Amino acid sequence: MKSSIEKLFDLTGKVAIVTGGTMGIGKGVALRLAEAGASVVLVDLVDHSDAAPILREITALGRKAHYIQADLSDSKNLVPIIDQTVDAFGDLHILVNNAGIFSYCPVTEMTEELWDRTQAINLKAVAFLSQAAVNTMIAKKHGGKIINISSVDSIKPTGNLAHYDASKGGLSMLTRAFAKEVGQYGIHVNDIAPGGVTTPGVAKMAGDKLTAAQKEAMKTQMDQFIQRLPLQRMGDPEDIANAVLFLASDASNYMTGSTMVIDGGLLLM
Repeated sequence: MKSSIEKLFDLTGKVAIVTGGTMGIGKGVALRLAEAGASVVLVDLVDHSDAAPILREITALGRKAHYIQADLSDSKNLVPIIDQTVDAFGDLHILVNNAGIFSYCPVTEMTEELWDRTQAINLKAVAFLSQAAVNTMIAKKHGGKIINISSVDSIKPTGNLAHYDASKGGLSMLTRAFAKEVGQYGIHVNDIAPGGVTTPGVAKMAGDKLTAAQKEAMKTQMDQFIQRLPLQRMGDPEDIANAVLFLASDASNYMTGSTMVIDGGLLLM
């Protein structure tokens, strides 16, 4: 029996976790899932007061929201995130592993500290938070959706991001490995590989400690880059949030172990 469009994308009664959920892509994802009916747990490093605006936006939609402040690089914090989610809302159906870090650094200057922290947040945290989520979903006997935010850098390196590229390449393979093992429990695991997405965090990093001349040069380079993109614009969080909604919904029920590239045609360049 076919489902209506409204039913396919209806997440009413579902509980979702979004890591890195207070800004940028994570914020866009949290709002889109809430609009579809889900109760949303946000996980981030910021203080509760900084998370309050997005929590208010979600509750204004008539949905439930909860915030957990946690450092994902510390593995002892991961299982408690799942436990607190179940305590707050009684269940877990969707996990969006969005939190990640990156910083430009030539391979000749890459430090062990930079490597370790990048892998800890971008890869290790995803593995063990997903493990905890899977165990809960199996215990609840209802399946679920795990969506990892990887990067086009998992497919084609940008340059000066070897530590980041390794973490995202590993994340794409981790997605497939999890998908192969947990499909028997009705758990779907996919990843999304965004291209260039304009977010406050990226804008802040790009502008940090730059002179006026450097900022102008960067703007010129960005304008030239955008003109070369087939769609001739940068992505925004909503572009990624829409793809997450698809993967979190019944519309993707025959997908697992796949990568969705959302890049405005970047890989065609």
